[in-house]
Amino acid sequence: MQTDNRYNLFMKLIDVFDLGCKYVNDYNALLHDYQGTILYQAESQFINKIGMNPGITITELSLIYEKSVSACSQLMRRMKDKGWIYQQRNETNNREYKLYLTKEGEAIYHAHLRFEEACYRRTYAMLDGFSEEQLQKYVEIQEQLNTSFLLDVEESRSISGYSLD
Repeated sequence: MQTDNRYNLFMKLIDVFDLGCKYVNDYNALLHDYQGTILYQAESQFINKIGMNPGITITELSLIYEKSVSACSQLMRRMKDKGWIYQQRNETNNREYKLYLTKEGEAIYHAHLRFEEACYRRTYAMLDGFSEEQLQKYVEIQEQLNTSFLLDVEESRSISGYSLD
């Protein structure tokens, strides 16, 4: 009987996790308004990374986001055309360009930081009733779930031959 209860609890955990994934997907699919500038989530993420790491390269961004250099380059060109970022040739490697935010890009970056900080503060406050030990246990459980999910992804890719690039 205890095994059935544990499995049922596990299934509830997966259902709650799936609902959370749905909300994250819904959020990521939205256009985001940062003080009158509308961005797609990928643009917002790029601006955030470049703002946090001035001089980052397309290759480094592609590794961070696990996307092809080509896909990242396309996004970078669109953002460059919008006037949010600019490239500067690497002085030690002429084949490489470093990425920086323009003044408009900096304004978007700071608006994004303020919005994100407000979201994190709200969520942090909502978790106030949980002890540090409970939060640590959640981290351990999520890390184990992530290991399992990654195995699912790898298995599915090997069966289908599908790649996210």
